[in-house]
Amino acid sequence: MAVIHVPYGVKGTLDLEVPDKNLVLNTDVPFPGEMPNLNDAILAALENPVAGPPFSERLRKANRVVILVDNFARLTPAYKLLPPILEKIKAAGKYVEILIASGALREMSESELERKLGKEILSSGIPIVVSKARETWDFEFVGVTSYGSPISVHKRFLAADFRLAVTMTQATLWGYGGGGSMILPGVSSYETIEWHHRLMTSPTMKVGYEPPLNRFREDIEEAMALARLDMSLLAIFNPKMELIDLTAGDTLAAHRASVKKYNARYAFDPAKIPGGALDVGISGSFPGDRFFAHACWPIANLDPFVRDGGTIIVATPVPGGLAHYAYAKDYMPPTRDAMRRLYDDVFYGKQALWHACLWLPVIEVMARKEVIVVTEPERVPDFEIVKIPAVTSLQEAWERVRDKYGPNVKVGHFPYGKWIVTGRGADGKL
Repeated sequence: MAVIHVPYGVKGTLDLEVPDKNLVLNTDVPFPGEMPNLNDAILAALENPVAGPPFSERLRKANRVVILVDNFARLTPAYKLLPPILEKIKAAGKYVEILIASGALREMSESELERKLGKEILSSGIPIVVSKARETWDFEFVGVTSYGSPISVHKRFLAADFRLAVTMTQATLWGYGGGGSMILPGVSSYETIEWHHRLMTSPTMKVGYEPPLNRFREDIEEAMALARLDMSLLAIFNPKMELIDLTAGDTLAAHRASVKKYNARYAFDPAKIPGGALDVGISGSFPGDRFFAHACWPIANLDPFVRDGGTIIVATPVPGGLAHYAYAKDYMPPTRDAMRRLYDDVFYGKQALWHACLWLPVIEVMARKEVIVVTEPERVPDFEIVKIPAVTSLQEAWERVRDKYGPNVKVGHFPYGKWIVTGRGADGKL
C-alpha cells in the first residue's frame, strides 16, 4: 500500500493510502534544496548571461534603471532576488525604480506588496510604481506585431535606458510564464492586452507549448522586442519555493534556456504511463494559491495525463474563495451551447478577452473530464455556484473514483500539478 502526501495549500498536506497496483504514476520526485550563497549566485548569473552583455557592462552604460517585478498572481519571492541587484545599482550611483507588472489585474494591496518585496525594500525609498493598464495616459505606442497587435507600453518602462525583468519560469495555462510576459500583459495598456488576447482561442495556446507553434506566446515575444526589454533574470524553484536555478541574459535566449531547465525538473511523458492514460489524476496546491482562480490550473496541466471521461481531483483550501473564476459560472456545465454563448459574449463585450483567458482553458478540459475539488466546508457553497463537485475529505474523493472505475483504477499523483508539463518541443511533439 502506497501513501501519497498531497499538498493542501496553507493547511499543510493530506495523506491518502492507494494500493500499489493502482498508483501507476507518481511525480513526487526529489528536488535539490536552495542554492547556497544566494546573493553570490544571483550576481554570478547576471555576470554570466546565456546571451548578451553581462549586467555590470549594461549598468555602466545606463543612467536610469527600471526593474520589472511580477504581481500577486505569481509566487516569485522578489524580496529574495532583488537585494544584491539593488546594492550593485546603488553602488554604481544609478537611479533605479521598481515597476510592478500587473497586466490587467487589480492593484496589489499593501500586505501583498510586503509579501512580494519585503519590508526592507518597501521602506528603502526606492520608487515603486504599479502598472495600471486602464490608465491609458501612462502608456506609449511602440508598434504593431506581425499578428496585428498594437503595442503600447508603460512610459516609466520606456524612460529607462536599462530595463531588467526579475521573475520566475513556470508552466502556465498559456505556455510558460516569465520573460516576455513581463511586457505583455505585464506593463502593457488595457487596449494592447485585449488585442493580444484575441489569440487565446488558438488550439496551441496550451500548457507547455512554445513558439512558433504557440502563436499566443509568439505575439508576446514580438511585443517584448518592440518594447526592448534588455535583460531578464529567471528563477526556477522547487515545490517548497526554494531557489534551485538561475538564468540571465537577453530575454528571449534566457527564457528558452530557463524553460529547458524547467522541463528537466517538471516534465513527464504521458506516453510512458503503463497501459495508457490515467483514470484519475490527483493534484495538490501551493500555500500561495489563495484563490481558486490560481489553484484550478492543475486541471489543464493534468489534461494530457488523464483520459477523456476520467477524473481530476484538486485538493485546495482556497481561503480567498473563487476570485475571477466565479465568472465561469455562466458557462457551466461547458456544453457546446455554453461554449458558443461564451464566444458570443466575448464578441459582444460581455466578457473581456483577457478575463476569459484566465479560465477558458480549464472549462474546456471540464467538458471532457470530471473534476472533484477537495476543500474546506465553508468553501463548498462556492463550488456549488460554479457547478464543480466539492467534498471535504480526500478519502471521500478517493472512494468516489474507486467506486466509479473499479478495483483496477489507474491513478497518478501530481503533488503540485500546476507546474507539471509534458515536455513538448517547439513543434508540439513530446
